[in-house]
Amino acid sequence: MNKLQKLWYSCKEIGIPQMVDYASYIVQKKSGRLIKKTPLSGFPLDFDPHEIELKVPFDPFNPKLLELIEKDRERVLLAADEVLSACYHPFGGEKAPLNFATGIDPTTHWSSVGDQINGLDIKWLWEPARFSWVYDLAKAWLITKDDRYSIFFWQKFTEYTKLNPINSAPNWTSAQEAAMRIIAWLMAYQVFKESPATSADHTSQLVTAIWQHAARIPPTLGYARSQNNNHLLSEALGLVIAGSLFSDKSPLARNWLKLGVKTFNQAILKQVDKDGTYSQHSANYHRLMLQLALIYHGYAKHLKIEIPLIVKDRLDAAVRWLAAQLDPLSGRLPNLGHNDGSLLLPLGSAEYRDYRPTLQAASLAFSGQPSLPSGAWDELALWLGLPVSPQVQFTLSPASTAVHALHSENKTASLRGVTFHGRPAHADQLHLDLWWDGLNIAQDAGTYAYNNTPPWQNPFSSTLVHNTISIDGQNQMLKASKFLWLRHAQAKWQTAPSNDILMACHDGYRQMGAIHQRIVTFVNPNQLEVIDQIHFIRKTDAKHITLHWLLADWQWQLDGYLFTLNSVERKIKISFNATALNDGASTSPLDVSLIRAGVTLAGNRQEPILGWASDTYGEKHPALSLSIQTRTNNDLQIVTHFEFSTNVSAAQG
Repeated sequence: MNKLQKLWYSCKEIGIPQMVDYASYIVQKKSGRLIKKTPLSGFPLDFDPHEIELKVPFDPFNPKLLELIEKDRERVLLAADEVLSACYHPFGGEKAPLNFATGIDPTTHWSSVGDQINGLDIKWLWEPARFSWVYDLAKAWLITKDDRYSIFFWQKFTEYTKLNPINSAPNWTSAQEAAMRIIAWLMAYQVFKESPATSADHTSQLVTAIWQHAARIPPTLGYARSQNNNHLLSEALGLVIAGSLFSDKSPLARNWLKLGVKTFNQAILKQVDKDGTYSQHSANYHRLMLQLALIYHGYAKHLKIEIPLIVKDRLDAAVRWLAAQLDPLSGRLPNLGHNDGSLLLPLGSAEYRDYRPTLQAASLAFSGQPSLPSGAWDELALWLGLPVSPQVQFTLSPASTAVHALHSENKTASLRGVTFHGRPAHADQLHLDLWWDGLNIAQDAGTYAYNNTPPWQNPFSSTLVHNTISIDGQNQMLKASKFLWLRHAQAKWQTAPSNDILMACHDGYRQMGAIHQRIVTFVNPNQLEVIDQIHFIRKTDAKHITLHWLLADWQWQLDGYLFTLNSVERKIKISFNATALNDGASTSPLDVSLIRAGVTLAGNRQEPILGWASDTYGEKHPALSLSIQTRTNNDLQIVTHFEFSTNVSAAQG
């Protein structure tokens, strides 16, 4: 694709207004204008910071919340003491040192750095500076009143401000990061303001820091608009929060508040479809959007600002999308789309991919009823002052017109088929996720990394790693850059003979003369059938057709076209049958390959990004990539049978 074609598709599929906003941002960045708009000297305050009373609309001293935290006392104190030892868990993953050193001259303006700092993905520098680890300290202080926790917070706050001067690189590079710090600092302050270790000077310094962080947002709000994603929501919320704190003292802050409310409402309407689908097409960003909306809901109530009914309706639909995707046993969702490790409010579960706390809180706020019975996941709702009552039965129906899934006893098969209105995250049309008793059998690989050395620059966005068909090793869409897909593949849901059959197709390979159709059904409670059909819409050269499955890392056996997965208690047999559609003649595959952790265990396929899965950013672990490949220019059908059984002796033992 040449530059003119790329520009055409960008304008067509992203939109001219967003393209103009992005171009304006780049021009300002390269011209040095942003240095003047966001000076290293900072922004003058409109008031004496000692005169400000920080009012936050959330009460952490709720007796129900304290009771819930007390039940988890051992884990809470263990986590908090780990933070006191200057360690934390970036992206909810493995333990790492907690420090704010960046390796950058503090006089370097944020606009002069890229996505890598001294060869390190910038997200590893942003993560400790988000202060999400502070919730462990806050919870520990709430149940112990031990001032070691509040003292450590103020020490780290002071350390951060010294090592990261105003508008310096890299932690001022993203206005979204500035907004997220404001949120974490204020949630912590609501707890620690009751501690003797919190002085008037601490509060004054926090007021100044919040002002400077909020002032960083408006100069680059155009960039957030150009992205039309979580950046815009986060930054709008940052303006709402700062505006609520300072509007009595500052005309500028009053403007922030108005701008923030207007922008947040508009962004929800633009980013959340009527059926609840979020424009980023990501399970994790869907959660982030709802958590931002929950905080916005709290501030709107505090400020007596009425959220428009149409915005509430979109958020209710987004809640139902989340509920329909949730695996009730694990609390997880399919690992759809980008997963950058964001968890703004890590409350209610120690497991990063547990979506139940967000679902419960968002259900109460936007659907008016709980989605789940009372449990540990109520913690987030209680922090946010939402009405949690163990006596109330959970009644929200986990149904969404945007989610297509089949359920058979303790198994769920969900088929992805989307009409893209915004920017796709992954080239994953007709991807199938399969769950059995809370275990993700056929899974989405996740993300792993955006900015590592090749091939680890957002590689799991590729069609090749998803549970779908690829043709000639090509993606369903054209990858124009690390995060930009053009020539969007669009899915179409088809009328199935019965409600227990899913049937859809997509046109991502129309340029190659082919349409992919997938039909999914449970033949019986212990057998799933997936039928893939490739229909050639014009004469073409023979194409390599590859069907891929990313499977749980269990013991395995491959015997011809029969693949068996074994765990202690379970067995799954997976078999393939390829035939020509015109005459039903059997088609012998050219290759059946199995790859684990990038290493080929069987067959001829060589691909280092296959055989991996990632639960959170910066982490990857082995999985099994099973693929079958054939070559044809005739209409083709590949049937995959999943047969489930339990190991009787293990179950009895």
